[in-house]
Amino acid sequence: MTPNRTHSKKEPKYLEDITYTMSPDPLAGKKDLFVSSRFLGVYDEEQIRKKLEKVGIIGILHRKGYRNLVISISKTDNYTSRLYVNYDSPDKETRLIELIVREGIFRPRECFVDGLDFQEGLSMLLIEWLALQDPRAEFTPAKPRLPGQQYPGLGGLKNMQGMLYSFGKSLGKDAIIDIPEFYHAAVIYSRMYSEIYSHMYAFYSPVDAGHLEAMIRDFHDQPLARVSFAITFDCLLNAKSGDIMHWRPSEQIYPISNRLKRYVEHRGYHALVEKTMNETSFVMDWEKFAHLNEQGIMDEV
Repeated sequence: MTPNRTHSKKEPKYLEDITYTMSPDPLAGKKDLFVSSRFLGVYDEEQIRKKLEKVGIIGILHRKGYRNLVISISKTDNYTSRLYVNYDSPDKETRLIELIVREGIFRPRECFVDGLDFQEGLSMLLIEWLALQDPRAEFTPAKPRLPGQQYPGLGGLKNMQGMLYSFGKSLGKDAIIDIPEFYHAAVIYSRMYSEIYSHMYAFYSPVDAGHLEAMIRDFHDQPLARVSFAITFDCLLNAKSGDIMHWRPSEQIYPISNRLKRYVEHRGYHALVEKTMNETSFVMDWEKFAHLNEQGIMDEV
């Protein structure tokens, strides 16, 4: 996180949020739970602590010297839950983990795979914000700062994914969904493989997935942090036209239900990913990037 950063609501690109248009309650049968102060209407602080311990996050924090952990949860509305893990005190300066998730019903605006349009809606857990940070650590040449970071990461992203999956599975969701604000986040999520659940994050749009694969291919010899900063500051160019290619984040999903697993595994989906990747190429305006870097612009993100 950068200092004084606000967490704006993430806006889906290909999935229409119909959560608040459903009547009488899109999360039927759990109304009493969802107006409660519990995380996702189900978990109290002690249950969250046990979840964190089960997936290994408590162990990670202990090994880094954080033992007097303060866990707090809150609800913004019937659908949005917040989880904070601090050490010693609940002050923001001691924040180790921030997680904001929202339960929602989403209907695709566009169909990419014949026969799979999901017009009845998909029930998902949307990650509005996630930060795993080590405020006592320092950035190094081997692990430089990434866009949006104030402190180095804790290294427990896969563990957190395991906990999010367990939430989604127990609540009957179709998927976990995130909208990566930065290029590096999309890359990290796209490569996150779970040995337990045998699935990876995939863009809902196979076209966007193909574009990401083309970027990874074209800049494989460059450090991820450098590429992510360059893309953030509009240094990415279409190799054929020379046009600036702005980063337009869209939905990455981690499938839980069988119908979404079939979607991301469908041959039509993968054919479009490959077609897009093969037809797309990128170059970077490294001269512009160097100029911006010299001006200290990168420090602002």
